[in-house]
Order: sequence, then C-alpha cells, then structure tokens
Amino acid sequence: MKLLLKLLLVLTVSGSTFAQTEKPNIILIISDDQGFPDYGFMGSPVAQTPSLDRMASQGILYTRGYTMPVCSPSLACLLTGKLPHQNGITGNDLAVPAGEKKARGKDGRQPLADRLLSNSLILPKALTEAGYLTFQTGKLWNVTATQVGFTDGMSKTAGRHGDAGLTIGRKGLQPIFDFIEMAQKEQKPFFVWYAPLLPHTPHNPPAELLARYQGKGLSPEAAKYFAMVEWFDQTCGELDDFLAKHNLADNTVILYLADNGWNPEGQGLQARAKLTPYELGIRTPIFVRWPGKVKPERDEQTLASVIDFAPAILKIAGVKAPTDLPGLDLLDREAITARKSIFIENYTHDIADLAAPEKSLVTQVVLDGWLKLLIPGSARPRNNTAAPTELELFDLQSDPLEKTNLAASRSDDVKRLQALQESAWPSAKPRQ
Repeated sequence: MKLLLKLLLVLTVSGSTFAQTEKPNIILIISDDQGFPDYGFMGSPVAQTPSLDRMASQGILYTRGYTMPVCSPSLACLLTGKLPHQNGITGNDLAVPAGEKKARGKDGRQPLADRLLSNSLILPKALTEAGYLTFQTGKLWNVTATQVGFTDGMSKTAGRHGDAGLTIGRKGLQPIFDFIEMAQKEQKPFFVWYAPLLPHTPHNPPAELLARYQGKGLSPEAAKYFAMVEWFDQTCGELDDFLAKHNLADNTVILYLADNGWNPEGQGLQARAKLTPYELGIRTPIFVRWPGKVKPERDEQTLASVIDFAPAILKIAGVKAPTDLPGLDLLDREAITARKSIFIENYTHDIADLAAPEKSLVTQVVLDGWLKLLIPGSARPRNNTAAPTELELFDLQSDPLEKTNLAASRSDDVKRLQALQESAWPSAKPRQ
C-alpha cells in the first residue's frame, strides 16, 4: 500500500519526473532594504509589485509586521528565533579596538559566527536534520551556508553579506531552479532561503524598468529605488511561475518579509528609516501563503514579529521547537491575535561587546496595540542616523509616521509600556 501511494504521488511534468513529498516545501523570501509602504498591496501609488500583490492576497497577510532596523541582526533573528539581546547579534560588525585596522577579514568575523552558532536553534540545521534539502541564496552574515546547516548554498565564505550568493536575482534564479529540480528528483522536501540584494543598493535597475518611474515627479534617487523594487518583484514572480509550471505551488509554503525598511528619498538624519527605530526602519508586511491550508486574510490589527518566523517554519515542517523561543507561530491565529505586545531592539551599527548587548543599545521599542514607546538606551547611533534622546510615545493608528510625541501628555501609558519592557528584558537599563 505504501508503495502504491508513493507511485500515485509521482507526477511527470515537462519531461521531468517530480515527486510530491509528504512534508510541504518551504520558501522564505527576504526583501533587502524596502520601506513598508512600498508595495501595491500596502497602498503605494508608485510601487509596482504585481507578483507580491498576488501572493499576499493568497495567504495570511499581517500589514503590521516588525523586524530589526538593520540586516545582520534581522537575519540572525530569522536563523535563531530570538531577539538580538538573546541571540547575541546586535549589529553588522564588531567595533574595532583603537589601533586596529578598520577592515576585517574572515578571521575577524569568527567571534560573530561563534556567538550565532551557540544558540539553541539554527533554523536551516534543524530543517536539514528533519529530512529537508536546504539551499541558501543571497544575504547571509558572518557564516557560510554549511556552518548554519544548509545542505547547499551560494555563500561559501564567511563575510559581511554573502559573497557569491549576492548574484541571485540580479543575475537570474537558475541556481534555485536547479536545486528544486534536484530535490524533486531525490523526492525530498526542500527549503529555500531567497534573500537577494534587492532592492538594496547599488540602485542600478534595468533601463526599461527605470524608464517607468522617470518623468513622474520623483527624485532621481526615488525613481531608481522604485525601479529596483519592481525588479525584485519580477524575480518573485519568476519563482512563483516556476512552482506553478512544475505543479509545486500547492505543496509549497511561501513566507515573506523585508529585513529592514528604507526611505525612497534616501537615508540620513531626516529619513528616519534604515538603522532607526521609527516605522520606516522597522515595519514590514509579513505574509504566509499555503494554498489549501491557510485561508487568505488581510490582518491590519495584529502585531507580527520577525521572531515569529522560526516557530511557524518549524511547525510547518513538523519539527519540535526549542522551549526557549519567545516568538509565536504566524499560523496560530488564536495565539498571535491574543498577544498584544512585541519588542524591537535598535543598536549601534558596530557591536561594542558580544557578551553585553546593553552596551550597544540605542533604543528599545515597545509596541502595545496601537501604542509605540521608544526608550533611549545607553549608546548613541552614527551622527546621521535618527534616534530618540528622550521617551517618545506615538499612537500609530492616528499617527502612522510618528509626527506627534505623546509622552508628556500620556504618562500613565508611558509607565505601563516601560513596565512591559523591563519585564521582558530586566538587565537593560534606560539611559539616564
């Protein structure tokens, strides 16, 4: 009987034999430096994202998703299921002691790799151990693909971004297509980490895409950025088309978020975007598409977090999660809608001390319903990066881009949210 069922699951598509595995396939798509408003499905009058619009409409969409304000900590949260103060990766680089050269090679990143790998969960390793074939492309900080347990990957050396992996998307998706075909031939479920350097700088989109945004009153910087956003969306469409062509879409779960935000007019003090704790720095749409398993729904109330991905992916894969993960399963609607508060952390770009994350802490963020409290930490950011110097409280329902600080007039709410933060991380002390 088992042999008969196995034979019935085999499909022949376009001359190739593809097998439907018992476990669902999983693809994690991570956009790089994309503002939360910059999607068609988020209401942008400029951004053209038809592929992501379609995919978001076919799954559960959380429009109020949150991540860290810079890439390395965000990716570490995805890999470990923990916040930066828990997983140890609070910034992009280690601070360079006086007298040392600024440049750091592979050996200079080993302490970061060691700290990351000491966590109770390393997501691709857990999936590999569960029988998945796992493939890394695009961004991956501090470690190689094999160090974190991928069965294969494009980042063969440990560095700042992901070396050869950064060609994915910008130079096509063939490595992913080849991997999926190999996984199907071996009749194994697959996990793909698709984290292209898109729409990240350099903003050098194809000329035909750039032309669509020129002559529309946008600054030259914004026109290039939105063309990059559309280029990224096109690659997501190519990936989705490949799944459909090979009858894999129904048995493949796609999860999406951006690693951090962006301001189309650029970064810096006034942008309040990447590297900052403001909405354009940390908010991202999050969605999970699983045809036939997840009912399409648009949720504009519930808070979702980057640390919710690991519990969701583990549950999808049938893997028991470690007991120390603070996040929730994105697909556990009862649990996630009952949670009212989440926490985000903003640090200096360079890590002062791997063993003492509070030394690099710029801002703690408490989101409770529609209220958002920013609590200054003991460290200060780069001079061109915005960060609060006093307590800031915002009502995001009426003030989505944080124009009016309510801290002075709503002291009871400030105290209540401060207490939530102190309960979540008692060892972090606000800046005096």
